[in-house]
Amino acid sequence: MGFDNILGNSRVKKILRLALQKNRLPNSLLFYGPEGVGKRSLAFALAMAVNCERRRDEACGECPTCLAISGGRFPDVQEIKPSGQVIKVEHVREMRQFAYMRPMIGRKRVFIISEADKMSEDSSNTVLKILEEPPLFSHFILVTDNPHLILPTIKSRCQVLQFVPVGREEITRALVEKGCREDRARIISLFVRGNLEEALDLNWDEVQNVRREAWTLFLSILKPEKPALFLRSYGFAQRNLIREDLKITLEIMASFCRDLVLMKERGDLSLLLNPDYGEDIRALENVWSLERCWEFLRRVDGAVYGLAKNLNMSLIASAFYSLLGEDTHDRDNLSRF
Repeated sequence: MGFDNILGNSRVKKILRLALQKNRLPNSLLFYGPEGVGKRSLAFALAMAVNCERRRDEACGECPTCLAISGGRFPDVQEIKPSGQVIKVEHVREMRQFAYMRPMIGRKRVFIISEADKMSEDSSNTVLKILEEPPLFSHFILVTDNPHLILPTIKSRCQVLQFVPVGREEITRALVEKGCREDRARIISLFVRGNLEEALDLNWDEVQNVRREAWTLFLSILKPEKPALFLRSYGFAQRNLIREDLKITLEIMASFCRDLVLMKERGDLSLLLNPDYGEDIRALENVWSLERCWEFLRRVDGAVYGLAKNLNMSLIASAFYSLLGEDTHDRDNLSRF
């Protein structure tokens, strides 16, 4: 599996290629970014590249070494993963023993620490000791969605590479190549927010159910005769699962609103994010002004930001809804969110 087989993050791949070409790949790397954007896949592709029998700057994916690594049968490439909720210190100590032994059959030993943020305190301290004096023939790749949970002293000893969400067009192409209809692929690419792995696993019927629920809530906000529906769904809940549901719902509602703006501005309808809701959205053209639409989108951005900062979800939902009830010209109140 070469770098080009992994979608997105061309900047990260370019950095790694140059390091391989110049034979200057750091012994310690930290891959971080959102879930499902290819961090772990690229870590294994890099492990293949440093041991590939045919190429120097990327894995060929076909030589015996590449095939063995891909199949999990190569003794010089090991993955350390959480056991339960943590990466146990005994697993890290075992890694340290192997790290200081010369490779058995490959050019380099590569240790991939997946979900590195789940290292226990003892595990983190053990890893830190290894990174302070890493053996020249071993590489360590830490992979995490939560870099803020990694010890600063560990980060300082790693080449830190940030991964970003995979582009919507790339996700759409990948889904079409897998046999998905293009119109559905476009909708799913919006739904997953750059998470390619989630896009490939999603069931279309489940996507449709979530979108229908979001559409119902969107209508309840547009039409004041159903004011309680949104608050009943999200105004009094605390669970983390509900928090993630709210984020997804807000983003889907924002996509409906963006389509409404496109129609009001007489834009190119081929750019609709929800083409299957086109006629329903057109029926709303006279319900909100453009100013009101833009205000709604600003409110969504503010609410999503608050959720990302782990602020109280009930307060976020209540403030989001109540401020939408204010007149849009009341800037003093609107600036509070």
